[in-house]
Amino acid sequence: MSSDGSAAGNGSGGGSPSPVDASSTASPGLDGDIASILANVSGDRIWQSVQTLAEFGTRSSCSPQTSGAQGIVAARDWVKSKLDAIAGLHTSLYPYAQTRCAQQFTRHDVIALLPGTTHPERVIIVGGHYDSRTIDVLDGTSPAPGANDSGSQTALVLELARAFAGHAFDDTIAFIAFAGEEQGMVGSRALAMDMSSVVPAAQVVAMLQSDIVGGDNTVNDANALQHFRLYSPGTPREVSASAPDGTTDDTSPSRGVMRYVATWGAAYVPSMSIVPVLREDRPGRGSDHEPFIDMGRPGVRFIDTVETPNAGTVTSHQHSPNDLTMYVTPAYTARIAQVVAAVAANLARAPDAPRSVAVGGNATGPTLTWSPPGTGPVDHYVVAARPATENFYHTRVRVDGAATRATVTPTVLGVDVSRPYFVSVAAIDARGHESLFAYPEYRCDSSSCAVPPRALNITTKN
Repeated sequence: MSSDGSAAGNGSGGGSPSPVDASSTASPGLDGDIASILANVSGDRIWQSVQTLAEFGTRSSCSPQTSGAQGIVAARDWVKSKLDAIAGLHTSLYPYAQTRCAQQFTRHDVIALLPGTTHPERVIIVGGHYDSRTIDVLDGTSPAPGANDSGSQTALVLELARAFAGHAFDDTIAFIAFAGEEQGMVGSRALAMDMSSVVPAAQVVAMLQSDIVGGDNTVNDANALQHFRLYSPGTPREVSASAPDGTTDDTSPSRGVMRYVATWGAAYVPSMSIVPVLREDRPGRGSDHEPFIDMGRPGVRFIDTVETPNAGTVTSHQHSPNDLTMYVTPAYTARIAQVVAAVAANLARAPDAPRSVAVGGNATGPTLTWSPPGTGPVDHYVVAARPATENFYHTRVRVDGAATRATVTPTVLGVDVSRPYFVSVAAIDARGHESLFAYPEYRCDSSSCAVPPRALNITTKN
């Protein structure tokens, strides 16, 4: 029992003190090595990469060129050469059949792995596509410089691969530049179904996709350049153009990653603020996180706060010959890169989430039980809750690392007992690295705590 009597828990030993510490709410700790990675991210290098990528003329996956200094093949070879030059990475080309063009080509995703030291099968993906397009998605010859879409995200992937090199992580981090995105995520779809050919027995923990992160300086003012949108679907996934945005009274693995981004991105990069968007992507649009979600793996998309309007028209800075380097803000892309880095690095050093979580009781005092995670030593756990009307958790309540059970109250969780709320538990190691919160979250109201039935259908689309 805590000093104010507001929480109680039971550890593995019948006579042990309460493992719930309501007087000391756990707050995220910062890893100095991860902070040094973020400090090593360079806007100047990102800018140079964007400029080089734009000079390939077009990076369309429908481009017929097979040699020379222009086209998708030349761009592919340049991206791989930059990754090959980084010590400690395992680089490769993943071939796939590029369909949805006037003719079929063999194209390649470019992959660089930083192998995990203890759990190499667990993979965090830092992704972004390198192909570009002009107004006609099948036009493989007209100018398509793609400075923002997709120079900015490719530059981000390259910069983080360089910044992470020389640092050790428990899990594997995969830096991937996809092709074929503009024709319907062809390259990422092929790889998502075949990740174990790249990483044996691959278990994708999270897919962190950046797409249009150049900070278009004609539509984003100084305030907008301190924010970023993050798309993450619920259950069912808000995919179709007619599907409305989701609601906070919903849960999904991707929304768990969204909350992780909000927590750890803010902890390491307080100058940037998340703008959560509760759907898989913009209506009628998509990106390379979606094929991984199709496979049941959580994924989110980072994107500019404001997009240039009228994509696919001559004057637009997206899907047109007018997507030029002059409209890119490299310092913004660098800040997004730091947010992505903070999330990927913490996940790659954290334990797995607690397993076999169950929640009994009701909103007045739920009892959580769980099994320890399958990977990583646990120093302690945290239990947290969020009102069904909100996206993010309130107070994190510390629970002893030997415990597999805790009873808490709305008061200690910082939520209102008269309103439904979601609750879950995460594992934290001795260095402060926090796992994702266990999925599914339980929804507690005055009658019970239960998993919403739709929460188990994580690949169903709306």
